[in-house]
Amino acid sequence: MKRRTEPPAGTQCKRDQLWDIYRRQFHELAPLRRHICSQLPLRKIHSLFEPGCGTGLLGNELQSLTDAAYTGMDIDPSILPEGESNRFLAGDAVKNPLHADLYVSSFFFSSVDKPVKWLKKVRKNLSSDGLFAVFAEYDYTRISESPDTGLGDLIRAGLERDSINTTNGSQLDLFFQEAGFRKQAGGEVQSSLQKPDRAFLEMHTENLPDDIPLMSWRIVWGIWRS
Repeated sequence: MKRRTEPPAGTQCKRDQLWDIYRRQFHELAPLRRHICSQLPLRKIHSLFEPGCGTGLLGNELQSLTDAAYTGMDIDPSILPEGESNRFLAGDAVKNPLHADLYVSSFFFSSVDKPVKWLKKVRKNLSSDGLFAVFAEYDYTRISESPDTGLGDLIRAGLERDSINTTNGSQLDLFFQEAGFRKQAGGEVQSSLQKPDRAFLEMHTENLPDDIPLMSWRIVWGIWRS
């Protein structure tokens, strides 16, 4: 889940903590991923690129569903899967988008400063009629909490201080449209009200209350054709 010229926000957190956060998040979104994968030509493509691949959870799952050559890239080498340097690369995917038939991302756009400019570069690196599938992106503008304590505002402010773009998730359709893509499918899901991961909040938010309210997060997904 940071400007790409700096180390990703939260890397001061223990690696194991980040992996635990990502694993829980990944497990919770399994039904959404299955729905998205059912709409992708995973058996027909030859190459697949994932910018901001992180710990490789999505990449490893997709490789079990396709024979396409997969490459994942993340600016933070410390979080990449160990011993997988042939598939998971350390690098800046915003500056250096690779050629592929299919782009996939998960919680990546909040780290892109100029999404339209980047997506125009991506279009040039997608094969003819290539696809971009966003598996999940937080819409931080619509955090719900019960009871309403104002913690959502604190979270957004903290994320912005850490150079995370909190409004990008709510504007994905606009970004892709302005970059010349055509939308093929998409939608939103709302997580159930539950206690958020305190370790994640502590990475970005100061003066957390002892009693954290139940919170719900809006998650946006979509598939666009170049």
